Amino acid sequence: MKKGADDLPEVGPTNLGVRPMDVDVDAGNNVIVNGKGMSVAPAWRDININRIPKRLRTVAPGAQGTNSAACFCTGTGPFLQGPFAAALTLEPDSATHGNVTPALAVPLATFDAHLAATRPDWKVDEI
Repeated sequence: MKKGADDLPEVGPTNLGVRPMDVDVDAGNNVIVNGKGMSVAPAWRDININRIPKRLRTVAPGAQGTNSAACFCTGTGPFLQGPFAAALTLEPDSATHGNVTPALAVPLATFDAHLAATRPDWKVDEI
Protein backbone atom coordinates (compact mmCIF):
# COMPACT_ATOMS: atom_id res chain seq x y z
CA MET A 1 0.00 0.00 0.00
CA LYS A 2 1.13 3.55 -0.52
CA LYS A 3 2.08 5.40 2.63
CA GLY A 4 0.57 8.79 3.36
CA ALA A 5 2.48 11.73 4.85
CA ASP A 6 1.29 10.56 8.30
CA ASP A 7 2.87 7.09 7.80
CA LEU A 8 -0.56 5.45 7.52
CA PRO A 9 -1.82 3.70 4.40
CA GLU A 10 -3.52 5.77 1.74
CA VAL A 11 -7.18 4.98 1.24
CA GLY A 12 -8.22 3.77 -2.18
CA PRO A 13 -8.94 0.70 -4.28
CA THR A 14 -5.30 -0.37 -4.72
CA ASN A 15 -4.32 0.62 -1.20
CA LEU A 16 -6.54 0.47 1.88
CA GLY A 17 -9.72 -0.37 0.02
CA VAL A 18 -11.19 -2.84 -2.39
CA ARG A 19 -11.31 -2.90 -6.16
CA PRO A 20 -14.80 -3.57 -7.52
CA MET A 21 -13.35 -6.49 -9.50
CA ASP A 22 -12.27 -8.16 -6.25
CA VAL A 23 -15.79 -8.60 -4.87
CA ASP A 24 -19.12 -9.84 -6.12
CA VAL A 25 -22.11 -7.53 -5.85
CA ASP A 26 -25.83 -8.18 -6.12
CA ALA A 27 -28.34 -6.24 -8.22
CA GLY A 28 -28.54 -3.57 -5.50
CA ASN A 29 -24.74 -3.05 -5.61
CA ASN A 30 -24.36 -4.73 -2.21
CA VAL A 31 -21.15 -6.70 -1.69
CA ILE A 32 -22.03 -10.37 -1.36
CA VAL A 33 -20.57 -12.09 1.69
CA ASN A 34 -18.63 -14.90 0.00
CA GLY A 35 -15.03 -14.61 1.21
CA LYS A 36 -13.97 -12.02 -1.37
CA GLY A 37 -12.59 -8.63 -0.38
CA MET A 38 -9.33 -6.81 0.31
CA SER A 39 -6.36 -9.15 -0.06
CA VAL A 40 -4.11 -9.57 2.98
CA ALA A 41 -1.35 -11.86 4.18
CA PRO A 42 -0.23 -12.85 7.69
CA ALA A 43 3.18 -11.23 7.08
CA TRP A 44 4.64 -9.03 4.36
CA ARG A 45 7.13 -11.74 3.42
CA ASP A 46 4.14 -13.87 2.36
CA ILE A 47 2.98 -11.49 -0.37
CA ASN A 48 3.93 -11.80 -4.01
CA ILE A 49 7.45 -10.48 -4.70
CA ASN A 50 5.92 -8.20 -7.33
CA ARG A 51 4.27 -6.28 -4.46
CA ILE A 52 7.24 -6.13 -2.07
CA PRO A 53 9.17 -2.86 -2.57
CA LYS A 54 12.52 -3.26 -4.35
CA ARG A 55 14.27 -1.54 -1.44
CA LEU A 56 13.63 -4.71 0.60
CA ARG A 57 15.59 -7.00 -1.74
CA THR A 58 18.23 -7.56 0.93
CA VAL A 59 15.63 -9.35 3.06
CA ALA A 60 13.25 -10.42 0.26
CA PRO A 61 15.36 -11.54 -2.71
CA GLY A 62 13.64 -10.84 -6.01
CA ALA A 63 11.38 -8.08 -4.64
CA GLN A 64 10.07 -6.12 -7.63
CA GLY A 65 7.44 -3.76 -6.21
CA THR A 66 7.50 -0.01 -6.41
CA ASN A 67 9.47 1.79 -3.73
CA SER A 68 6.55 4.21 -3.27
CA ALA A 69 4.70 1.35 -1.54
CA ALA A 70 5.16 0.21 2.05
CA CYS A 71 4.40 -3.03 3.85
CA PHE A 72 1.82 -2.57 6.60
CA CYS A 73 0.47 -4.78 9.35
CA THR A 74 -2.35 -4.59 11.82
CA GLY A 75 -3.18 -6.72 14.81
CA THR A 76 -1.16 -9.29 16.68
CA GLY A 77 -3.40 -12.33 16.72
CA PRO A 78 -3.28 -15.50 14.67
CA PHE A 79 -4.25 -15.47 10.99
CA LEU A 80 -7.59 -17.19 11.52
CA GLN A 81 -11.14 -16.70 10.32
CA GLY A 82 -13.05 -14.29 12.51
CA PRO A 83 -13.72 -10.65 13.33
CA PHE A 84 -11.17 -8.23 11.88
CA ALA A 85 -12.64 -4.85 12.86
CA ALA A 86 -16.09 -3.31 13.21
CA ALA A 87 -18.28 -4.76 10.42
CA LEU A 88 -15.31 -6.65 8.88
CA THR A 89 -14.17 -10.27 8.93
CA LEU A 90 -10.89 -11.98 8.09
CA GLU A 91 -11.39 -14.93 5.74
CA PRO A 92 -8.11 -16.82 5.14
CA ASP A 93 -8.06 -19.03 2.04
CA SER A 94 -4.59 -20.45 2.72
CA ALA A 95 -1.85 -20.20 5.33
CA THR A 96 -0.35 -17.23 3.47
CA HIS A 97 -3.34 -15.35 2.03
CA GLY A 98 -6.80 -14.19 2.95
CA ASN A 99 -9.32 -11.44 2.43
CA VAL A 100 -10.85 -8.84 4.68
CA THR A 101 -14.55 -9.04 3.86
CA PRO A 102 -17.73 -7.35 5.00
CA ALA A 103 -19.38 -9.16 7.91
CA LEU A 104 -22.79 -8.51 6.32
CA ALA A 105 -23.91 -7.58 2.82
CA VAL A 106 -23.44 -3.81 2.45
CA PRO A 107 -23.12 -1.35 -0.43
CA LEU A 108 -19.63 -1.23 -1.93
CA ALA A 109 -19.15 2.34 -0.66
CA THR A 110 -19.99 1.23 2.89
CA PHE A 111 -17.52 -1.65 2.68
CA ASP A 112 -14.83 0.81 1.55
CA ALA A 113 -15.75 3.14 4.42
CA HIS A 114 -15.40 0.27 6.91
CA LEU A 115 -11.95 -0.54 5.49
CA ALA A 116 -10.94 3.15 5.62
CA ALA A 117 -12.02 3.30 9.28
CA THR A 118 -9.22 0.81 10.10
CA ARG A 119 -6.57 3.25 8.82
CA PRO A 120 -5.35 4.28 12.31
CA ASP A 121 -4.78 0.60 13.17
CA TRP A 122 -2.14 -0.03 10.48
CA LYS A 123 1.61 0.46 10.94
CA VAL A 124 4.58 0.08 8.63
CA ASP A 125 6.21 -3.31 9.15
CA GLU A 126 9.30 -3.95 7.03
CA ILE A 127 11.56 -5.66 9.53
